[in-house]
Amino acid sequence: MARQPSRIGYKFLGSSKNFLYDARETGKTHTTFAYELLLYRAIQNGDITGVDNAITLYRNSGLVIGHMSDNPLREIHYWAVSAIAIAIHYAILGGLDESEAYQLSDRYIQEIDLILTMEECLDYLCDKALELTRKVNEDKIPQCYSPLINQCMHWIHIHLHHRLKIADIAAELHVSRDYLSQAFKKETGITLHRYIVDQKLEEAQHMLSQGKSLYEISYTLCFCNESHFIQLFKKKYHVTPVEYLNSAGR
Repeated sequence: MARQPSRIGYKFLGSSKNFLYDARETGKTHTTFAYELLLYRAIQNGDITGVDNAITLYRNSGLVIGHMSDNPLREIHYWAVSAIAIAIHYAILGGLDESEAYQLSDRYIQEIDLILTMEECLDYLCDKALELTRKVNEDKIPQCYSPLINQCMHWIHIHLHHRLKIADIAAELHVSRDYLSQAFKKETGITLHRYIVDQKLEEAQHMLSQGKSLYEISYTLCFCNESHFIQLFKKKYHVTPVEYLNSAGR
């Protein structure tokens, strides 16, 4: 179902050589930072309700935005890009993988470049705030672990399409295989091998939902063969990949 338009009122401040003086004379200044922080903290926490509440707050109070360009369209783009940049950083702080976050940022900015009106821009940013928040919820790497384990998880996330060997990961992180394995099990409660397999199987679920074949999934994610992939999938989810798709109505 399509999201309703944001209906957020807005205005840009005029050009000023002495902004503080003019603000004191007119009483007009930027929207308070507290409103921004409420929104970005909700994104960081993966809090959909919090984002909706922040959007409602903006809808009720409106936006007052600084003067960034004498070109109205460029001013919209400057403001939108800065908003996306801050939101992406808070999503990373919330545990969204850096590479995925920056990939989203690039896509958002490319799409913003095509926007022609402030109303369209506000609707777009509201939708992307919710999308980004869902991503933090679904794909985040827990931030409760040590830098070594977080780096390990990040490396695995980026290299899921490779045949991952613990010795190779340890070498990338400049520690021994035994040290990494022991540290990972101690902090997470599961073996590093189990974590790698689980991440590949979670990605397999996404690929199944996208209509990828069993052969393509097993090949892309470097399972030994289709039979091995099906066996591991059933062991984790208690259904075969085909049964999983049928139960999802696909």
